[in-house]
Amino acid sequence: MRATLLLENELFAGLNAEEMGDIAQRLPMATCRAGQLIYEPGETGEALFILKSGHIRLYRITPDGRKLVLATLAPGTAFGDMSVLGQSMTGSFAEATEACTICIMSRVDIEQIVLEHPRVAIHLIQLFSGRLREAESRLEQMAFAPVHTRLARLLLDLEANSEVAGHSHQELAEMLGASRETVSRALVEFKSAGWVGIDRRCIRLLDRAALTEAAEASG
Repeated sequence: MRATLLLENELFAGLNAEEMGDIAQRLPMATCRAGQLIYEPGETGEALFILKSGHIRLYRITPDGRKLVLATLAPGTAFGDMSVLGQSMTGSFAEATEACTICIMSRVDIEQIVLEHPRVAIHLIQLFSGRLREAESRLEQMAFAPVHTRLARLLLDLEANSEVAGHSHQELAEMLGASRETVSRALVEFKSAGWVGIDRRCIRLLDRAALTEAAEASG
């Protein structure tokens, strides 16, 4: 099971079966229930997690008490707090949104793996530099783009089979750094314009062209 996880993860691309089997033997795995906090501010010790199954939500609490969702992670994603990689979760929470299975890597594990398999170091640099660019882009959107523009972008990003399912208005608001009332008003406007259809915890994208135009608006 561990070797299969490594095979599916971009960090270990290019390693052969023997190399992955060797790495897999030293990495413990754990299961988490829905709603369980995997990481929270103030925890000591460094760890890197690889998500095998389920989804993880990364978020922070703003000074006024609102939850600000930074990312929702899918299976195969690596996350955690490890200074040697320039990866920090200072002030952040990691919460399982459903039952999850994760692989846990300590600093010692990472250092040993990087020494033995330099290709992993290259993949780590690529992974976290890309994630930094994504975070900077999201912060820029939150600072300058109006809610309607950010919401249109978010719906297109979350779309699967012309639907955005499983997200409440509150969860969408947390992803945008906006209030639930503001997001609900924007969705009603999108519905009135014929861009979306709204059912319980399901938003159907009816006019992708209009949403794409709104998402590309500069404000």
